[in-house]
Amino acid sequence: MRRRPASRPTRSRSLLARRASSAASGRRIEFPYMKDTHGRAAPLVYLQVWTGNRWLYLQAYVDSGASWSVFHLDVAELLGINLRRARRRYITLGNGNVLPIYLHPIKVRFAGEEFSVPAGFSDALRVGFNLLGRAGFFNRFAMCFNDRARSLTVTPLARRR
Repeated sequence: MRRRPASRPTRSRSLLARRASSAASGRRIEFPYMKDTHGRAAPLVYLQVWTGNRWLYLQAYVDSGASWSVFHLDVAELLGINLRRARRRYITLGNGNVLPIYLHPIKVRFAGEEFSVPAGFSDALRVGFNLLGRAGFFNRFAMCFNDRARSLTVTPLARRR
């Protein structure tokens, strides 16, 4: 059974616009945890990815233990990425399993900023969500997980000169 990636957020565009303007001013942005596929509160966020002619909303689990962001192979198809041109890499998961990915840069919008990040695509990702990893994100934002309050606080970092 193929899983279709989320294409539209359940949150209103006005909320996303408010977050974007907050990020542009350098303020912290709060992302309340959302329910995962098992009904548990989790640091799931929406980001936008560029398809070549429009922005597409995707949902991803913010994973501070992941070196790379990894998306289901369906996402590469939606973005029109030719995986034959991508670099094949193997990453080791927390449980010791090895996951083959195709690494390719993508353009994203997240927390009011637009930038490129390296992203992996895999048909072997066996979780019900995409993963937002450290590469390209954690060097741009301070991410603070508060499981008690069930929220993720994202603060844009000042650019190095």
